[in-house]
Amino acid sequence: MASSVFVMSGVYQYEGLEAELYDSLDELSDFEDLDFFKWFVDAVPGPVLDLGCGTGRLLFPLVESGYEVTGLDGSQAMLDLCARRLEGEGLEAELVKGDMRAFDLGEGRFGSILIPGFSIQMLLEDDELSDCLACCRKHLAEGGQLIVPTHMPWEMIWDGRSESPLEERKSVELKGGAIRLVAYQGWQLDATAQRLRLFNRYERRDRSGALLASEEKEMTIRWHLPHDMMQLLGEAGFGDVSVYGDFCFEPPEAESDSIVYLARC
Repeated sequence: MASSVFVMSGVYQYEGLEAELYDSLDELSDFEDLDFFKWFVDAVPGPVLDLGCGTGRLLFPLVESGYEVTGLDGSQAMLDLCARRLEGEGLEAELVKGDMRAFDLGEGRFGSILIPGFSIQMLLEDDELSDCLACCRKHLAEGGQLIVPTHMPWEMIWDGRSESPLEERKSVELKGGAIRLVAYQGWQLDATAQRLRLFNRYERRDRSGALLASEEKEMTIRWHLPHDMMQLLGEAGFGDVSVYGDFCFEPPEAESDSIVYLARC
């Protein structure tokens, strides 16, 4: 049995078993955000940058729809999975390993930049977030747009607890039940610092329940309230910012789990 424990420093990267099982155990598709992104991308001509593209959850349908897409991610493991899938489906997209805080793909190159999957919340310090937003602004053509969704952990805040032990989050069976993949998650919440520390455990088991491989990872995310995020976007050079809730075309409500910022040049 293979077992590993990762405590990440710097910007969080998906590696090892977590990356390998990502597509099977991913819950981001539950947000049904693709149509929302495509509606805005359709409105602005030019290439698209998928910043934090991972294994290509949004990149693939955008490429299939005819967009010229570049995917940037800090995880080589995730990019390798994305590249293999592109090759297998006969699709083409530029994939770049890079740091979302500092990348150079050509000033003014893109009509749209997307930061899906709440990836921007892995930037824990204001200067990191400011660097990312300024880099995005530099890469957008005039009239271009940046679309940034953020997740608000209201359920955990309203729960009244500051932490929760590991609990099963999701499980799937593969190969007719011969393999079972299980994801567990626990958390610690610091509402004052607006930080959520997530403890994840991933397991691969056989039909009998025997553990074949496991991995433990820790991830911290930070959330910003809308007025703080809009200030940071303004300081990065975005003069026109609209805010939407839960990937709907309406302003966010007090209980919106997802707050999406559309920042135009």
